[in-house]
Amino acid sequence: MDFRIAAKSRDGNTVYAPTFEDTMGLYPEWAGHKYVATAGATNIYDEVVTTEKQLRGGWYELMCESAALGDYLEFAVVDKDDVLGLFTMLGYTVGEDVLELAKYVKTEYINPLRTDRQVFMANSTFVVTAGLYIRTIYESTGENDVTFKVVTHVFE
Repeated sequence: MDFRIAAKSRDGNTVYAPTFEDTMGLYPEWAGHKYVATAGATNIYDEVVTTEKQLRGGWYELMCESAALGDYLEFAVVDKDDVLGLFTMLGYTVGEDVLELAKYVKTEYINPLRTDRQVFMANSTFVVTAGLYIRTIYESTGENDVTFKVVTHVFE
């Protein structure tokens, strides 16, 4: 099926424009998770990927007013269970080591005065294999726990 509309330019040439993004038959999915970050600590949350997905991005949103200046978030894809078969070559041990494959948001400092949605969206996607994990890291520098939510945007 062609997802383009044809039009004519002033010179009479045919011009094609996409009507919407071609998702190659995949369906969008937004998966949300609510977390509570412990004050003054590095907080790591891992969500297992159960089927192969095309990761596009997502967002986070503070659900309280207790974030501190200096807090930040990071998002990554990691292998904890040797899904890709690289642990032996790297000298890693399942259950002890974690292989970070891609950190797609690095040191995103949180503005404690903003509780609206902060979006991270790429113009393309990348494959996340079933069995890997989407990791959220919240670095808390404050004295109060922080409740926040994260939503990932994928196609499957």
